[in-house]
Amino acid sequence: MTISTLLLEARPFCVFDDTAMKILKDRGFQLIDMRGSGMQDLAFVEALGKTDIIVCGNDLLVNDAVLDKAPDLKAVAKLGAGLDTVDINAMTARKIPVFHTPGVNNHAVADHTFALILCLARKLLFCDRSMRANQWEHTKIMGLEIWQKTIGILGLGAIGQNVARRAKGFDMKVVAYDPFWPEEFAEKYDIERMGIEEVLKVSDIVSLHLPLLPETTSLIDKHSLDLMKPSALVINCARGGVVNEKDLYDALKNGTIAGAGIDVFENEPPTDTPFAALDNVVLTPHTAAFTTEAMNKMNDHIAEQIIEMADGKRARHTVNPSVYEYM
Repeated sequence: MTISTLLLEARPFCVFDDTAMKILKDRGFQLIDMRGSGMQDLAFVEALGKTDIIVCGNDLLVNDAVLDKAPDLKAVAKLGAGLDTVDINAMTARKIPVFHTPGVNNHAVADHTFALILCLARKLLFCDRSMRANQWEHTKIMGLEIWQKTIGILGLGAIGQNVARRAKGFDMKVVAYDPFWPEEFAEKYDIERMGIEEVLKVSDIVSLHLPLLPETTSLIDKHSLDLMKPSALVINCARGGVVNEKDLYDALKNGTIAGAGIDVFENEPPTDTPFAALDNVVLTPHTAAFTTEAMNKMNDHIAEQIIEMADGKRARHTVNPSVYEYM
């Protein structure tokens, strides 16, 4: 397969370390660097017409509208594990392989999950703001221990499993839901299997690690939130659409639940998010996967798979491998 031109759309690609870009250049690929651009940019649309592979992130919706502008497209390289921004059916119908980088950010996202939990439980942002205002409110700020609390994990895949491992370090009881139950892992770490509603009812902390699918869209809504303890915390490091943001805002404002840590949003970047007015919320800009280690692995795995395809091989993490039968 002849692959010569790569269109770089993914904003995080090589932004911290350009080693992978240098490797691709050294292999003779022409790189069209339009990171952070998109279909609203006429230059980007023009570039689609002469590209072989799009390296995309979470901003570009790769669908028929994009494919219609990219007649020579041979593959889509998705930075990260999530595939909700790529229309896999459309790619498969046009016999275009899609590959991604699963597994490289598992530890980063699990770490970030616990950073949000601890930040909420111990009110660290409030403490920091108070200190910066030259106040000493050590008798007014009451935190919450997470030691031996119950954490409910919705989605016990690779990231969810790493969250469970960390939770065991806090001697937490771990309950979880996953339609593809990892029996061996759950038995090893003493994780109790429950249905979604049961998880919500018993958990002190609910941590979301589900992909965004039709069946998970707005999974956390008013009904779900009403099932939770008033002292419960919700952590979303999955995808924004898994949570109905209006319902979550109302629950936080009305005291239905105690707090939330939010790394992902229905629309990114969010504009004038109402969560910013609440002091029981910690917000981060979809940075759970942003560690030096994770980002370097993502970059390297994308570059390696592009080279694999250029060498006539199958990209190792292709999500629609049936298309290779036609190539």
